[in-house]
Amino acid sequence: MEAITIDQAIYDMLGACSSNKPADSAEERAKNIFAKMDENNDGQLTQDEFLKGCLQDEELSKMLAP
Repeated sequence: MEAITIDQAIYDMLGACSSNKPADSAEERAKNIFAKMDENNDGQLTQDEFLKGCLQDEELSKMLAP
């Protein structure tokens, strides 16, 4: 799953001791993010679903912003 790879890369960038790093694993986080973004529950994300989901997820926004 590409989201897991992306999430793991973000975790690696944050480092083990970062206060911004979520408590859940990269895989758990990716699955939760995907489930929230997949508005029509078809198992696929459209570009619109992905962008909307990124903008609405406060934790993801904090992880991506410096």
